[in-house]
Parts: sequence; structure tokens; C-alpha cells
Amino acid sequence: MASGEKKRRTEDENREFNQDWTESFAFICNTDGLLTCLICHEKLTHNRKSNLERHFTTKHAQFAGKYPTGDARKKLLKSSKKMQQQSSSMLSNWAQSSNNVNLASFAVSLEISKRGKPFTDTCI
Repeated sequence: MASGEKKRRTEDENREFNQDWTESFAFICNTDGLLTCLICHEKLTHNRKSNLERHFTTKHAQFAGKYPTGDARKKLLKSSKKMQQQSSSMLSNWAQSSNNVNLASFAVSLEISKRGKPFTDTCI
């Protein structure tokens, strides 16, 4: 590469997820911007139709034959998408409850240190 040329970056290309790809290739776009396969839950980082198509044809050829594009595929993908969202919300709820436990522990530690007591003291 010549020293004067600018290196091509995919972030500069402003690629967006096309909602038609959900039915065609069984992919959804997460809140973090990663594309997730609804069949095998594999994540792809580059938002390109060719990458999705290659993944779908190489790894899920049987799925394409079993569920051709139509109502049956839409119904299955809708339920898979719903399950994906439920598991993701369950994980975020668990992380939030873990965070609440940490905050309570820090509050107790702060009170103990304000009173000048050792952390092994059980009477606050």
C-alpha cells in the first residue's frame, strides 16, 4: 500500500442492517450492533449481505430446504427472535440484581469506614 493512500475502514461506510435479512438469512441486529444468527446464535461483526448469505448457505442449508421462504419460516423466526429477546432481558435482569448487591455492599462498607470500625466488626 502506498504511503499516501488512506486505509479503508468499515465504520466509515455507514452500513445498516436491512430488516429483510431476518427472513432471508435468519439474522437479527442486537443493541450492541452485532449481527446474531437466530439458528446457531453465532455473532458476525461485519454488516454485509454477502457475509450473512455465506453463513446461511454453508451452515444452514438444511434449514433453507426444510423451511422455504414463506409463512412457516416467518413464524419460526418470529418465535426464535422472541426467545432471543427473552434470554437477553433475563441476563440483563440478572446483571442488574448483581449490581444492586454490590451497591448495598459498598454502602455498608462506607458506613463501617465512616465510623472508624474494622471491616470484621459485625455491629454497625
